[in-house]
Amino acid sequence: MAAYAALLSLVRSLHQILDLQQHIDPLHKEKIISLHEKVDSIVTFLEDYSGKHRGRHDRVGNEIRNAAYEAQDFVDSYLGSVSTTHDDRSSFEARRDHEVSLDRDLDMAFERIDFILDETAKMKNRDTAEDLRSRTFSSPVDHSSTVEVTVNKVVGFDDDLNVIKECLYEDSSKLQIIPIVGMGGIGKTTLARRTYEDSLRAQYFDILGWTTVSGEYQRRDILLELLQSFKKYTTDLNERSGESEAQLATLVHKNLSGRRYLIVIDDIWSTKAWDDLKMAFPDNDNGSRILLTTRLSDVADYAGSSGIPIHQMKLLNEDQSWKLLEEKIFGKESCPLHLVELGKKVARNCKGLPLTIVVVAGLLLSSGNKMEEELWESLLENISSMESTISVQCSKILCLSYDWLPLRLKPCFLYIAAFPEDFEIDVSELIMLWVAEGFLKPSNESKCLEDVGKGCLEDLVKRNMILVSEKWPDGELLAVGIHDLLRKICITKAEEEGFLHHVSSTRNVRNDAKENPKRRLIAHSAYILEELETQDSSLRTIFYDMENTVETWDFPTLSPKFRHLSTLNSPNMTWCDLSGVISTFVNLRYISFFIDDTISHLDQFFASLSKLPNLETIIANVFYNEDLQLPYEILRMPKLRHLIMSFPYHLSDPSNIGIINKSDLQTLDKVSNFIFTEDVIKILVNLKKLTVVYEGYAYDQDDFNLNNLFRLQNLEELEFSIGLHHYTFLPDSCSPSLIWNYVFPISLKKLTLQGVPFPWENMTIIGSLPDLQVLKIVENCIERVSEWTTMGGQFLQLKLFYSSLDYLVKWEVEKEHLPSLESLFFEGVRWIDEIPYGLGEIDSLRLIELRSCRVSLVNSAKRIQKQHDENGDYAFQVNVVYSEYMKNFYRSI
Repeated sequence: MAAYAALLSLVRSLHQILDLQQHIDPLHKEKIISLHEKVDSIVTFLEDYSGKHRGRHDRVGNEIRNAAYEAQDFVDSYLGSVSTTHDDRSSFEARRDHEVSLDRDLDMAFERIDFILDETAKMKNRDTAEDLRSRTFSSPVDHSSTVEVTVNKVVGFDDDLNVIKECLYEDSSKLQIIPIVGMGGIGKTTLARRTYEDSLRAQYFDILGWTTVSGEYQRRDILLELLQSFKKYTTDLNERSGESEAQLATLVHKNLSGRRYLIVIDDIWSTKAWDDLKMAFPDNDNGSRILLTTRLSDVADYAGSSGIPIHQMKLLNEDQSWKLLEEKIFGKESCPLHLVELGKKVARNCKGLPLTIVVVAGLLLSSGNKMEEELWESLLENISSMESTISVQCSKILCLSYDWLPLRLKPCFLYIAAFPEDFEIDVSELIMLWVAEGFLKPSNESKCLEDVGKGCLEDLVKRNMILVSEKWPDGELLAVGIHDLLRKICITKAEEEGFLHHVSSTRNVRNDAKENPKRRLIAHSAYILEELETQDSSLRTIFYDMENTVETWDFPTLSPKFRHLSTLNSPNMTWCDLSGVISTFVNLRYISFFIDDTISHLDQFFASLSKLPNLETIIANVFYNEDLQLPYEILRMPKLRHLIMSFPYHLSDPSNIGIINKSDLQTLDKVSNFIFTEDVIKILVNLKKLTVVYEGYAYDQDDFNLNNLFRLQNLEELEFSIGLHHYTFLPDSCSPSLIWNYVFPISLKKLTLQGVPFPWENMTIIGSLPDLQVLKIVENCIERVSEWTTMGGQFLQLKLFYSSLDYLVKWEVEKEHLPSLESLFFEGVRWIDEIPYGLGEIDSLRLIELRSCRVSLVNSAKRIQKQHDENGDYAFQVNVVYSEYMKNFYRSI
């Protein structure tokens, strides 16, 4: 897997060299194209090989990985040499002086790739010679190792059981397939087993069957297992041992025909497995059902019946976790009082995964001393340890999810190990990091890498490897996380495969630097980097984990020896003398860092940064008292895609510096007082996300050419803010130039207006945007009361509306006018007394949340909720949140 990631990154470096083709010797160009073709063929082979041999760690894997790393180093050395000379007037002479070293770099890269080709050829030959069934590395799944939550009462699953039963016994006579989906160990099999056993007792179905598929399966074995589960409806299976798969499928079909049946297909891993089985199940039009469990949402989507929702299993909450642990250990008895508090801590540390709870309970029971407080304390300490018996037993099941990942997803998954435990990972930054690392492979020439990254993350979510922490109403992911046990597998696999290393001491660095080269380093100490300075390091990625270190005031330095560095992620770290060495890192693609008053020569630093030819992402966490002025060269950077800062910054006007080429920029975040000239619009043609802030002085909006904003035809997210302190005493008859009457880009999906003088009667400007899904209007400073009457044919896609409704005194809405609205958020509303009744009638509306709003508005929301409750719509919610100030205010009145 690490070799695969290195080879993909190598392909990207070769692309970057070819982008500079006018500066490359023709003979070198021919070599690079040949090298590109060879690497492409290896990548294709590894993808195919991995698909056939899931979970296998081939004995030559480390050799291939190291060779791929070395080849990438040589190619990146070549890229660095060309990148630093081609802009110079004497570049041809400079390249001639470097001809010997450049030839050597390419020749050495060829040598390492040829070695990999030889090794893959051996793997192909071995593949041909061996029978698929007899390969020593293709070990079948051991069902006996599966730990199930077997308790008399399915603790925490009562609601799940009721939902599944409703699907089993509903009126529809058609055969229906009911999918149960969730991560490994979450209780899918337990829920299916309980449903199966209840159905046996209820005698509603004429015949019941159970089979377990798993990743490595034989259709014949599954059919025989089904027949065995039918029991009295089949003859002696020994007589069937010589029959073909087709004959066995016919026999299953014959046994089920004319009967109302329930079949459980447990642990299915592919759509092909379903295709291999489905023809054996007749639709008798009598209410037969098939219950299917899987870790993969796409399999559930494929196999599930139309109109039957996929049942997604959720982690247990703290109360459910404790109840399950208590029942597993003490049965019908209660836990002794002296162990309750400790027991709840143990349950809480299981993080809601039934598998972990059952393993912990099993260890306590097997000890024979379940009443000993010291044993409980020991378990509490060991749950989080990767070496503990608990982790080892749980990993046997959870590792299957990793083994069955497609090769393209494995680097993406293992990269999650770089983030701290229980960390909420920002999706956009994660994808930017994946892009910088170079292991995303475009599915076609026109698809941008960020879109590829979104697709990979969605696939990991569908496979229940990644947990969704937050998402937009349109389903786009905002933040994700990972269960602790899966994170431990991440860390273990990443270390084993030489993909990523967590290092907390210099001793760790010295001990295995030669045997296990470090490419991606998670440093928990500044001194680690000082130790690495003594080595000619091939380090590619540095994550400085400030959250898990006590060295808060360390100011580490970066050595120029880290010449291959491509990713520097240290959002809370101020680096010492970074401006002096940053120009060395010509292969740098991603930098995230901290800016404060301790940084000297900030202008020099950004000037050096702007000269890096391969830099794609700049993220700065700013704590700085002065205005930030970024040099105009930033806009000339050939690869820059994302420029993000936490504090407003100024950019030079590109129309004054002769920039004529369009930029690759997709994100401009917190740019201040930006002027949208026609030249700027032509340059920013690829811009997708823009956060712009206007502040510093009173102005006429026409000074910034906002009438050109609509020309950004690829813009999907716009956040437009105006400094509120400039409009504190605006008169009621404010100047027309201060009132927003400009057209927005038609491509917008998300729009935020903060402090913008926007009259509510002008909402047709926004309502006409065909793809708008999220709208936020807060701190409207028009300072004149107005009314808003919605119209049909507008806001057709709007799903979320967030507003303080400033100066809106009358609002009329009909349900047909906001047909897609799902969520309403009101904050600090004080101008209207009640929510329009038409809003409450919108069929798609599921949530109204009021934050620090007046009582009359809250009461109107509760009346809407009462109406929904009376109609049986219990999914509709009203949430009321008060700040401490508002709580005290309402108490006083």
